Amino acid sequence: MREKRFFVSKEDIKGSSALLSSDESHHARNVLRLKKGDSVIVFNGEGQEYEGKVATLSGRVNIELEKKRRTRVREIVSVCLAQALPKKKKMDFIIAKACELGVVEIYPLETDRGSFKLTGPGAERVQARWQKIAVQTCKQSRLDWVPLLHKPVKFKDLLQKTKDYEAVLIPHPDQDLPKFADVVAEIKSQILATRINPNEQPPLRKILLVIGPEGGFSDKEIDNAKQRGAHLVQLGDLVLKTETAAVVGVALVKYSFNL
Repeated sequence: MREKRFFVSKEDIKGSSALLSSDESHHARNVLRLKKGDSVIVFNGEGQEYEGKVATLSGRVNIELEKKRRTRVREIVSVCLAQALPKKKKMDFIIAKACELGVVEIYPLETDRGSFKLTGPGAERVQARWQKIAVQTCKQSRLDWVPLLHKPVKFKDLLQKTKDYEAVLIPHPDQDLPKFADVVAEIKSQILATRINPNEQPPLRKILLVIGPEGGFSDKEIDNAKQRGAHLVQLGDLVLKTETAAVVGVALVKYSFNL
């Protein structure tokens, strides 16, 4: 029998009690038809997972936590994704697939050639939908960490954050650029070379993958990225759609580091 798994934010876990959100409560009560005393699994999106039982069903469902099931630490190398905002609901797909692949941060990215800007009264509603997609994907994929979904950021402002990452990778359709796999292999060797004592837990490292819009980055954006030390790389001979490039890029980094 498949486990009933629910997300509860860290703030809604008090001692041995976990309070489900309105959406999660509706799912537990009206979709799964849970009853008082039914066993469930609760995770807080920050690595902790608990076993518990339904205590009350009225209003927001209350779960009585019985024991901590596990605590999962971050991988030594984590992948973050900055994704140029695509048309329509392609971002929904990208967020879901990025979560399945274990991305830890997602930046919706505004670029010079991007056709979509997240502004106006509907912006908060769209971001709330993306957050819900991230949580639901983590539930289904048995992930214990929900990625940090940043507010939309302009490309020039994202470049100011490069110092927070071990490396920044930007796929670009230029056949003269080094291959993606070769650059990642070099980054991996540099990270391994910094481990003085192999028996010690190394510090956590983050690699930022930046995916451009359908029309690609502007020349100005590319020049700015080079000045900030970003690695411009080619993903291959084919020109990929932005949503395909995101999935391929994340998967290649994860595979290269055996994550």
